[in-house]
Formats: sequence, structure tokens, C-alpha cells
Amino acid sequence: MVDAIFSEPRLAAVYDALDPDRSDLEVYERIVVDELGARSVLDIGCGTGTFALMLAARGLAVTGVDPASASIDVARAKPGADAVRWLEGTLDAVEADASTGSGFDVATMTANVAQVFVDERDWASTLGAARRLLRPGGTLVLESRLRFRSREAIESSLETAGFECPDVRDAPDRPGREWVFLARRAD
Repeated sequence: MVDAIFSEPRLAAVYDALDPDRSDLEVYERIVVDELGARSVLDIGCGTGTFALMLAARGLAVTGVDPASASIDVARAKPGADAVRWLEGTLDAVEADASTGSGFDVATMTANVAQVFVDERDWASTLGAARRLLRPGGTLVLESRLRFRSREAIESSLETAGFECPDVRDAPDRPGREWVFLARRAD
């Protein structure tokens, strides 16, 4: 699913300038690198690549995927972009990419990515694809806001897709208004 705003080249080009403080991503960086010890990460809905580039700068093998070509173009033009594998499309593009190997240690959906999936079939399909792309025991880290799905609905959809949901936290930058889910691939 492509959000039309991020497909427009003029809007994608100013996205980072309109949201310059991305310190909210630091907590996800600590989760991925320090807590989970990931070596490979799939950044689902990578947008203009800010988080993917943060992780690549830490030495991780990062694949960023986004259906909005304008956002991917912005990401590819940033310093350090050669350290990230950028794929335009949905998770189908990642599944079709033969270089993904044995699976990712971690897949992420930060910021507004989980809210893009308003159709339950699209949401279930995305979670299923994320699970298939993770190595056995890999972790999906996602952020979700309260008005889109209840915590119980998210936990249920994760379990249905084949995840264990051992850890749900308040988002540190929006406590009480967002959750961060760390769901391990059940094998």
C-alpha cells in the first residue's frame, strides 16, 4: 500500500526538513543493537531512510523497503546510502530478492508504518511476510498508536501470524499514547 503523499517527489524531498528531530528513533536503535544484538535488519516502510542509515552507520546489514519510489529516491541520495540495500515495493519485493539469505535478525516498523495498514487483510499479510523474512527466533519491533488497533487486537494478530509477543512497552516519546511491541518469531 502506497501513501500518496510519500509518492510525490516534491513532498518526499521536504519530509526530513519538516520532521528534523528524529531522536525518537534512538530508542529503536538501542533495542535493535544493544538489546537484541542484531546483525541484519529489515526496515519495513523505511521512507526517506533515516533509521536504516542510523543502523548501517552502526555496522549492521540493513535492507530498507518502501512502496513510495520518491521516498526511496531521497534515501538513496543521502550520505552513507551505499551501505543500505534499498528496495522499492512491499515485502513481496524483499521475498523475491534472492540476496536476503537465511533471514533477518530483526524487522522494524517505526513511526507511522503500522498505521498504514487499515485493511485487516493487508495487515495480516504484512505480518505473515515479516515472519517469513525473519530468521528462526528473529524479532519484529513495531510501534502502534492507540486509535488504530487496540493492544489486544495487535497481540492477537501477531499470534495469528506466528509471533510470540513477550514484550509490550510504552513508547518513550509518547507514553500512554503508543506501544512498542517486540514479537519473536515462534518456531
